[in-house]
Amino acid sequence: MLKNNLTLLFCKAFNIVVNIGGTVTKDLDLVYKSLFLKNGMPRHISVFVSGINNIGTSWCSLNLAYALTLEQKKVFLVDGNGNFSNISSYMFLKNIHPIEEYFDGNKTLNQLICAYKTQNFHILTAIAGGNYLAECPLGRIHVFADDLRTLAQNYDQTIIDLGTDLTLKNLGLCQIADNIFIMCSENSHDLVKTLDIIHFINKMNLAANCYLIINRVDSFEDGYKIYKELYKAVERNGLTMPSLLGMVRFDTRIRDTIKNKELLLSRYPASEAAIDIGNIAKKLCTESEYEQKNI
Repeated sequence: MLKNNLTLLFCKAFNIVVNIGGTVTKDLDLVYKSLFLKNGMPRHISVFVSGINNIGTSWCSLNLAYALTLEQKKVFLVDGNGNFSNISSYMFLKNIHPIEEYFDGNKTLNQLICAYKTQNFHILTAIAGGNYLAECPLGRIHVFADDLRTLAQNYDQTIIDLGTDLTLKNLGLCQIADNIFIMCSENSHDLVKTLDIIHFINKMNLAANCYLIINRVDSFEDGYKIYKELYKAVERNGLTMPSLLGMVRFDTRIRDTIKNKELLLSRYPASEAAIDIGNIAKKLCTESEYEQKNI
C-alpha cells in the first residue's frame, strides 16, 4: 500500500499517468525510468559510482578529468559525492563558492564554476561531508540534472563524481549520463557491492555505456583475475557485464599527492598510477570520437 501511494505521489509530481481504474499499474522502478528524459545528442557525460566507501572515486575522477585536459579536451568536473573524502578534500582552492549555494537559491551554476590548473578545466565543488544530494527534494534534483545537461554542452567531457551507492536522488544524474564508471578493488566485500550495483543498473536499464575501473591493483595480472571473478558472478546472475575501461595500479606516491593536495599527473607524471589514468583518458577520448563519427 505504501509503495503504491509513493508511486502515485511521484506520478502526480511529474505528470506521469499510471492510475487506471483506480489502481496503480506501474511500480516504482518504471516511474524512476520516466523521471529524467535523455537527449539524443552526444554530451559525453560520465558518472563515477562505487559500492563501498574509500575506494577512490573522487581521487580518480579528479585525476582523470585532469588527464583529459592533457588530451586537449575542455573538461567539466562536478562534485556529487556527499562524503568527507570528496573532490574538494583533494585540492587547494581559494575564493570558491560551493555548489550548496545553488541549491540555496543564491547563485546559478555558471556563477559557481571555477577554473583549476588550466582554463580548460572547470570544477563545481561541494562542502566535504555536506551530502547535498541527500538533502534535496527529488524535484530539485531533476532541475539540477537539466541544468548540468545544458552546461555539459559547453565541454568536451563532463565527469560527475557520485561516490558510494546509487540512490533515487543520484539516479537522476545517472539518467543524463552517457557513461557510468563503476569503481572496484580486489577486496572481496567490495566485489559483492560492485555486483549489487551492476544488478541495479541492469534492472533500471539505464541508457548509458557501463564501464568498470579496477583501482589499487598490485599488477595487471591481478586486475584481470578480479575482472574474471566478477565476470563469472555477473554471468551466473544473468546480467550484462560492464566493459573493462582500465586498471589503476597501487602506487605509494598517491599518498604523498593526497597529503599535499596535488594531482598525481602533475607531481609524478611518470608514476605507474599516473600512466594508468592517462591510458584510461586516451581510451575514453578514442571511444567518444568513434561514437561521434557514427551518429
